[in-house]
Amino acid sequence: MKIYPPLMVLAGILAQLALAFLAPVQPIMSPLWQYTGIALMVLGLGTVLYMAASFRKNETTIIPDGQPSILMDTGLFAYSRNPIYVAMAILLTGSGLASGHVWSLVIVPIFVVGVQVLWIHQEEEKLEAEFGQIYRNYKAKVRRWL
Repeated sequence: MKIYPPLMVLAGILAQLALAFLAPVQPIMSPLWQYTGIALMVLGLGTVLYMAASFRKNETTIIPDGQPSILMDTGLFAYSRNPIYVAMAILLTGSGLASGHVWSLVIVPIFVVGVQVLWIHQEEEKLEAEFGQIYRNYKAKVRRWL
Protein backbone atom coordinates (compact mmCIF):
# COMPACT_ATOMS: atom_id res chain seq x y z
CA MET A 1 0.00 0.00 0.00
CA LYS A 2 1.34 3.39 -0.98
CA ILE A 3 1.12 6.22 1.49
CA TYR A 4 0.63 9.31 -0.63
CA PRO A 5 1.89 12.66 0.74
CA PRO A 6 -1.56 14.05 1.68
CA LEU A 7 -2.12 10.94 3.81
CA MET A 8 1.32 11.44 5.34
CA VAL A 9 0.30 14.99 6.29
CA LEU A 10 -2.99 13.79 7.75
CA ALA A 11 -1.17 11.10 9.74
CA GLY A 12 1.29 13.76 10.90
CA ILE A 13 -1.50 16.05 12.11
CA LEU A 14 -3.17 13.14 13.90
CA ALA A 15 0.16 12.24 15.52
CA GLN A 16 0.60 15.86 16.61
CA LEU A 17 -2.87 15.87 18.15
CA ALA A 18 -2.12 12.60 19.93
CA LEU A 19 1.16 14.03 21.27
CA ALA A 20 -0.62 17.18 22.44
CA PHE A 21 -3.42 15.17 24.05
CA LEU A 22 -1.14 12.63 25.69
CA ALA A 23 1.52 15.11 26.82
CA PRO A 24 1.64 15.19 30.59
CA VAL A 25 2.15 18.96 30.62
CA GLN A 26 0.05 21.96 29.71
CA PRO A 27 0.76 23.67 26.38
CA ILE A 28 4.00 25.56 26.76
CA MET A 29 3.79 27.89 23.77
CA SER A 30 2.06 31.20 24.12
CA PRO A 31 -1.17 31.97 22.28
CA LEU A 32 0.86 34.17 19.88
CA TRP A 33 2.74 31.06 18.70
CA GLN A 34 -0.53 29.19 18.40
CA TYR A 35 -2.02 31.96 16.22
CA THR A 36 1.16 31.96 14.16
CA GLY A 37 0.64 28.23 13.74
CA ILE A 38 -2.87 28.76 12.43
CA ALA A 39 -1.55 31.32 9.94
CA LEU A 40 1.11 28.84 8.77
CA MET A 41 -1.54 26.16 8.35
CA VAL A 42 -3.58 28.50 6.14
CA LEU A 43 -0.45 29.45 4.16
CA GLY A 44 0.55 25.81 3.68
CA LEU A 45 -2.90 24.63 2.66
CA GLY A 46 -3.41 27.64 0.39
CA THR A 47 -0.11 26.95 -1.34
CA VAL A 48 -0.99 23.28 -1.87
CA LEU A 49 -4.32 24.28 -3.42
CA TYR A 50 -2.63 26.94 -5.59
CA MET A 51 -0.09 24.39 -6.80
CA ALA A 52 -2.82 21.84 -7.52
CA ALA A 53 -4.52 24.43 -9.73
CA SER A 54 -1.18 25.03 -11.50
CA PHE A 55 -0.88 21.34 -12.28
CA ARG A 56 -4.43 21.30 -13.68
CA LYS A 57 -3.74 24.44 -15.73
CA ASN A 58 -0.60 22.86 -17.19
CA GLU A 59 -2.47 19.59 -17.80
CA THR A 60 0.05 17.41 -16.01
CA THR A 61 -0.27 15.02 -13.12
CA ILE A 62 0.05 16.01 -9.49
CA ILE A 63 0.11 12.33 -8.44
CA PRO A 64 3.65 11.55 -7.26
CA ASP A 65 3.84 8.25 -9.16
CA GLY A 66 1.96 9.55 -12.21
CA GLN A 67 3.49 10.22 -15.60
CA PRO A 68 4.43 13.92 -16.02
CA SER A 69 3.67 15.52 -19.37
CA ILE A 70 5.69 18.69 -18.84
CA LEU A 71 8.49 19.88 -16.59
CA MET A 72 7.12 22.63 -14.40
CA ASP A 73 9.94 25.09 -13.74
CA THR A 74 8.24 28.46 -13.34
CA GLY A 75 6.39 30.10 -10.46
CA LEU A 76 7.22 28.44 -7.15
CA PHE A 77 9.11 25.74 -9.06
CA ALA A 78 11.75 28.36 -9.86
CA TYR A 79 12.63 28.41 -6.14
CA SER A 80 12.06 24.80 -5.07
CA ARG A 81 11.83 21.54 -6.98
CA ASN A 82 9.22 20.45 -4.43
CA PRO A 83 7.08 23.45 -3.45
CA ILE A 84 4.10 21.26 -2.57
CA TYR A 85 6.16 19.27 -0.08
CA VAL A 86 7.55 22.52 1.34
CA ALA A 87 3.96 23.75 1.75
CA MET A 88 3.00 20.49 3.44
CA ALA A 89 5.92 20.87 5.86
CA ILE A 90 4.79 24.45 6.56
CA LEU A 91 1.26 23.17 7.24
CA LEU A 92 2.64 20.57 9.68
CA THR A 93 4.82 23.20 11.36
CA GLY A 94 1.72 25.34 11.75
CA SER A 95 -0.36 22.53 13.20
CA GLY A 96 2.45 21.72 15.63
CA LEU A 97 2.62 25.34 16.79
CA ALA A 98 -1.18 25.57 16.97
CA SER A 99 -1.25 22.56 19.29
CA GLY A 100 0.85 24.54 21.76
CA HIS A 101 3.14 21.60 22.44
CA VAL A 102 6.71 21.87 21.26
CA TRP A 103 6.96 18.06 21.00
CA SER A 104 4.40 18.17 18.19
CA LEU A 105 7.07 19.76 16.01
CA VAL A 106 9.07 16.51 15.97
CA ILE A 107 6.61 15.30 13.32
CA VAL A 108 7.87 17.85 10.77
CA PRO A 109 11.36 16.38 10.21
CA ILE A 110 9.84 12.89 10.22
CA PHE A 111 7.54 14.00 7.37
CA VAL A 112 10.43 15.64 5.47
CA VAL A 113 12.60 12.53 5.66
CA GLY A 114 9.66 10.26 4.90
CA VAL A 115 8.54 12.13 1.81
CA GLN A 116 12.11 12.34 0.57
CA VAL A 117 12.68 8.60 0.96
CA LEU A 118 9.24 7.46 -0.24
CA TRP A 119 8.54 9.95 -3.03
CA ILE A 120 11.13 12.55 -3.98
CA HIS A 121 13.88 10.16 -5.09
CA GLN A 122 11.37 8.21 -7.20
CA GLU A 123 9.94 11.40 -8.72
CA GLU A 124 13.39 12.73 -9.58
CA GLU A 125 14.35 9.48 -11.31
CA LYS A 126 11.14 9.60 -13.34
CA LEU A 127 11.66 13.25 -14.30
CA GLU A 128 15.26 12.59 -15.33
CA ALA A 129 14.20 9.61 -17.44
CA GLU A 130 11.40 11.65 -19.06
CA PHE A 131 13.16 15.00 -19.61
CA GLY A 132 16.87 14.07 -19.58
CA GLN A 133 19.30 16.97 -19.80
CA ILE A 134 16.54 19.56 -19.44
CA TYR A 135 15.73 18.14 -16.00
CA ARG A 136 19.42 17.83 -15.06
CA ASN A 137 19.90 21.52 -15.93
CA TYR A 138 16.85 22.46 -13.85
CA LYS A 139 18.08 20.29 -10.98
CA ALA A 140 21.46 22.05 -11.08
CA LYS A 141 19.77 25.48 -10.81
CA VAL A 142 16.99 24.84 -8.28
CA ARG A 143 17.35 23.35 -4.83
CA ARG A 144 15.30 20.35 -3.74
CA TRP A 145 13.64 22.09 -0.79
CA LEU A 146 14.52 25.78 -0.47
